[in-house]
Amino acid sequence: MKETIKVAIIGCGWAGHRHAQAFVKAGAKICWAVDIIRKRAESLSNLQEKINITTDYKRALDDPEVDAVDICLPHNLHAPVAVAAAQAGKHILCEKPLAASLEEADQMIQAAKKRGVILMVAENVRFSPFYQKVHEFIQDGVIGKPALIQITRQAYLVKSFLEERPWFLNRKAAAGGIMMSGGVHDFEIMRMLIGEIESVYALQAPQRFLQMEGDDTSVALVQFKNGCVGVLVESFIMKDLVTATGSEIHTLRVDGDLGSISVKAGEPIYLFSEREDMRVEGEIVQHTIHVPDLDTFFLEIEHFIHCIRTGEEPITSGQSQRRPLEVVLAAYKSMESGKPVKVS
Repeated sequence: MKETIKVAIIGCGWAGHRHAQAFVKAGAKICWAVDIIRKRAESLSNLQEKINITTDYKRALDDPEVDAVDICLPHNLHAPVAVAAAQAGKHILCEKPLAASLEEADQMIQAAKKRGVILMVAENVRFSPFYQKVHEFIQDGVIGKPALIQITRQAYLVKSFLEERPWFLNRKAAAGGIMMSGGVHDFEIMRMLIGEIESVYALQAPQRFLQMEGDDTSVALVQFKNGCVGVLVESFIMKDLVTATGSEIHTLRVDGDLGSISVKAGEPIYLFSEREDMRVEGEIVQHTIHVPDLDTFFLEIEHFIHCIRTGEEPITSGQSQRRPLEVVLAAYKSMESGKPVKVS
């Protein structure tokens, strides 16, 4: 593979901008900026020289100089564009979720496999130093065998968020609501830390954000194959002094028979362990672990470029990220049926 990877950014909204900045930082060349709103595509032109602007993604796919495409589109458009990109022989980075359905996900996976191109999902939580450190502690048995994991995503749909993502209010375009957009992240964190999920029982709270067709608040109770249980709370109506400004609050807690780990975004990891080697002068203490807050967008894109150059399978390959999508879709089935749904 040539030294400089040439990329087409398809979808130049908030995510497209973050990805484009990361590609530039990683030494890639952005040769196409694609968006149905031309001014939005043109907004990337200041990142590098000679970026081609178009409203038709097929023009980028027809360019033999393009090595890879980065799909940052509404969820229901991921599959058709990704399949076309694979057929054109382009490597693919696709924003989460992988697709709007398992059928579409499988189409993407098969198309990439058939042409021998990389299909990676931009699931940045897998590259977070915070979650990687928590995973390390759990694997080392610092809190013993995990029994309970709890994740809460507190957000509020402010005007600026919706101005950048107006499609998000449409259930079809978003392939659901908060359980899809946020839950797909958090189910993946659960899988990363605890293991595979066996079943999910989910409930949708009464709708309070009436402009949104999909769920604005939903809760899931998760059963893992190893017996651990999980509780997931996803909400776009949790308004306070922090979320009202547009910021999200993410909290995580894992409890085991020897202690607990808790994390709140932007703060240190708090670790309590009764294990002998974790004591200080024989006393049980709470440890405060500071972890560098690195740019996870850059880390995931750096990994994508590495996989293109080496042929390695991405950590967040299409096949691996089919699983959290399956869990999210099972959660929606549970909301409809009122019963737990098994994940195959």
